[in-house]
Amino acid sequence: MNINSAKVIELRKSKHWSQEQLADACGINLRTIQRVENTGKGSVETVRALASVFEIDAEDMIVKPQQEKPLSPFEAIKSAFIRFNDFTGTASRYEYWWFFGFILIVAAIATVVHEKAYQLVAIIMIIPFVAIGTRRLNDIKQSPWWQLLWLVPFGQLVVLYLSAQQSK
Repeated sequence: MNINSAKVIELRKSKHWSQEQLADACGINLRTIQRVENTGKGSVETVRALASVFEIDAEDMIVKPQQEKPLSPFEAIKSAFIRFNDFTGTASRYEYWWFFGFILIVAAIATVVHEKAYQLVAIIMIIPFVAIGTRRLNDIKQSPWWQLLWLVPFGQLVVLYLSAQQSK
């Protein structure tokens, strides 16, 4: 469930609580509070506990689909780098393909500049690319292990085909 993490942080700070104090007040794990504030993901029970502690309606904490604004290309690329270690959740086609295009352009420029620059770019980009690929495959209800086909000749076509599928 998508939770408005900015609202949780704002309400927590208005009470001058740390994440640990909020976790104790809610009766939930500190790691759950950290996940809610970082990714905006949480269960129904988490939403109810937070709403109870903050004395607000649980519906006010949930991000509705119409409230989510579409990402700009820059925000999609920035999001991929910010969530470089997030192998859970989902990524939209839009987000995935903008990041894929960004990687292609940066790699092409680095290749023109110097071979070592290309190697450095490849090393820096591999983890965010695997993470966003995993989230994209999660979004279409496929196994992230499909990404191993990047290592097989013509297997890349299968991964690209899967990445182009609509969300499920």
